[in-house]
Amino acid sequence: MTATMDVPEGGLPRVLIVESDPEIARQLVCALASARGGLPSQGGPAESPSAQDVAGCQVVQSLALLHRVDLQQFGAALVASVMHEGCGLDAMAYLRGLAPHLPVVMIGDVADAPMAPEAIRAGASEFVLLTGHEAATIPLAVRKAVVHRQLKLDHDRLQQSLTRSMAEQAEVNRRLEQTVAQLEDLARTDDLTGLTNRRWLSLMLEGRWSESERHQIGLGFLLIDLDGFKGLNDSLGHHRGDEVLKQVGLMMQDICRDIDVAARYGGDEFCILLPHADLDATLQVGRRLVSRFYEEVETWDLGDTKLGISVGASHRSLCGVSDPEELVRQADEAMYAAKRQGVGLMLHTGSKVSHLQVA
Repeated sequence: MTATMDVPEGGLPRVLIVESDPEIARQLVCALASARGGLPSQGGPAESPSAQDVAGCQVVQSLALLHRVDLQQFGAALVASVMHEGCGLDAMAYLRGLAPHLPVVMIGDVADAPMAPEAIRAGASEFVLLTGHEAATIPLAVRKAVVHRQLKLDHDRLQQSLTRSMAEQAEVNRRLEQTVAQLEDLARTDDLTGLTNRRWLSLMLEGRWSESERHQIGLGFLLIDLDGFKGLNDSLGHHRGDEVLKQVGLMMQDICRDIDVAARYGGDEFCILLPHADLDATLQVGRRLVSRFYEEVETWDLGDTKLGISVGASHRSLCGVSDPEELVRQADEAMYAAKRQGVGLMLHTGSKVSHLQVA
């Protein structure tokens, strides 16, 4: 338990004296009484813990009697290094166990000085030698012990407060980062399909185009449109149409590399931006997309509705592609050419649109 005695600034608290020698105990009481501005009115130290305090002190002459003392009454303790029935370190251990924050000063003769390091390690604030100058040394040692105790308590409270504040701040930061991540995800994600939205696609396209130009790295683009989607909405309803768009989104995510950007371009149009991809790799993704679509569409419950796919491909390495807008425009022309001719994949070569057979 912790001592909670209030001590006037510069004053002395109630002191517990654990000393079996009556004469030494009397000297300690007198020293403390003198520091308080008077001498003890009683003739000697109390012989039991139930006796009335002498000059703000209570003397306990044995370890057995120490067990009967309410330690909460005291703001400091003076403990003899050697007692008639044992060692002061035993009393120290008892006090530290029941009142860990009670400041303790150990006292002893010059012959007991070798015990000082062990006493300090055991929790004593100080080891004071009895040299005949107790009127000066004992009150000073008690005051120092009390101040040291208070500083330590204040430090512990501040440390606990700091730790708690840091933990709370860490939790606030974690939630803030989570919220920012969610907002960023919402800002770049299409609500229906989970793909990248067109706004974020434009930002990614600008960045990947700059990277491609700077390092001469391949950059491909696929624009995708669902054929017959309006008829599906008219016959099966917009809810079923939304489910189809979600299935197409999942399919696109499955065939793309981690570095690719699969996006919903608008309505039933989709696209894939392919960084670090040469022309062959871009066309391979386009062929795989068309094949996968016609494999999966057979498993979708669309009734009599016929649903197809048209894919237009473009690549930065082909002639006429001078900026990202042109890359998208050429893929758009190829996609509409594929739609007109009823083929799955068309490539814009810069001068014309070519039909590519899907394996």
